[in-house]
Amino acid sequence: MSVLGIDLRASSKKPSAVAILDSNSRLTQLGSFYEDSELSELVAKVQPDLIAIGAPLNLPSGFCCLDQSCDCRFSVPDRKGRLLELELAKMGISCFYTNKGSIIRDLIYRGIRLSHGLRDAGYKVIEVYPHATKMLLFGDKVPPKNSSTSVGYMIGHLAPLVSGMEQHADDLDRNACDAIINAYTGQLHAHSDTDTLGDPDEGILVLPKLPN
Repeated sequence: MSVLGIDLRASSKKPSAVAILDSNSRLTQLGSFYEDSELSELVAKVQPDLIAIGAPLNLPSGFCCLDQSCDCRFSVPDRKGRLLELELAKMGISCFYTNKGSIIRDLIYRGIRLSHGLRDAGYKVIEVYPHATKMLLFGDKVPPKNSSTSVGYMIGHLAPLVSGMEQHADDLDRNACDAIINAYTGQLHAHSDTDTLGDPDEGILVLPKLPN
């Protein structure tokens, strides 16, 4: 059972990190891609059982696009994001909302495009959110991703969960750590050790098991 985790960037001008875990949660490959075609080639070579992408993969119910000039709108009045994002907010987990004013619009479009292509090719794809996974696994003391202590913190907390990281020590930046945490979330999902938020019509988010 191999899981490919992706820390997706909005632009192909910046490298998106990828991490592959085997059935024993061992890191077998760590790398990056720029163009979508590079990811397609990697996936075709690796043939992962599951792909976990850290980006929104669906538009809100009622939306056909995120164009401000389009008349499409939320099918549920007075919404400001997808149901899963509202549920995250109620849990005290911050996130960007998927709406027409979103500052991550390019990332949303890229995530949707990639997930459709991968699913059409026969791969199982899930949406994950590394910040939420970190909060649930490690608590609310996780340092911000852009802080100087973030990488060291993540390596220290991932090491008991994912083996083989020492072989990739030189490549473990903050984006690589998020790709690993996304893959680990996928591995938990493969072992039925996850919960989900959201609505199938506008996207399901996979999370580690929630506290009772």
